[in-house]
Amino acid sequence: DADGNVLETVTNAADGSFSFTALEYDLTDAGQTYTYTVKEVPGALPGVTYDDTVYTVTVEVTDNGDGTLTAEASDNATALSFTNEYEATGDVEFSGTKTLTGKALEAGQFSFELLDADGNVLETVTNAADGSFSFTALEYDLTDAGQTYSYTVKEVPGALSGVTYDETVYTITVEVTDNGDGTLSAT
Repeated sequence: DADGNVLETVTNAADGSFSFTALEYDLTDAGQTYTYTVKEVPGALPGVTYDDTVYTVTVEVTDNGDGTLTAEASDNATALSFTNEYEATGDVEFSGTKTLTGKALEAGQFSFELLDADGNVLETVTNAADGSFSFTALEYDLTDAGQTYSYTVKEVPGALSGVTYDETVYTITVEVTDNGDGTLSAT
């Protein structure tokens, strides 16, 4: 109401519609104008942004002189619309290990490429002194949910004397699913 008292709280139906119980007026309300506000109650659903719109609705009550009252609401009373947004994100990271036999391995000595399904190089990284290497995490958003992506990882042939480079090509398939809680699983 105009004093900020909550008169009623309702929830939406499956189609998004909602309605409040009809407000009742009597003869003491005739000639009065009442002001109400309608707003969405923020919830705690993960990944959901709540609508902070506040609608002000006025109702004028008039005595018809025949034992009935007319309660006329402002035009926006039946056009209350709230829009929420759901977003979800997730990522996946690829890593591996380089082994060099017959000689000590040094940091940055070997390079590795991460390629997309079309063969485009997404990133090239080098090994650490212990042979480990990892690519920057690939990030996904809600538009990726339900999709499957294919990547390849391979060693970039170099020019070190006496070194035979590994020609293994790894194919990695990533399935992205929406967990329904604002997160995506990239498996």
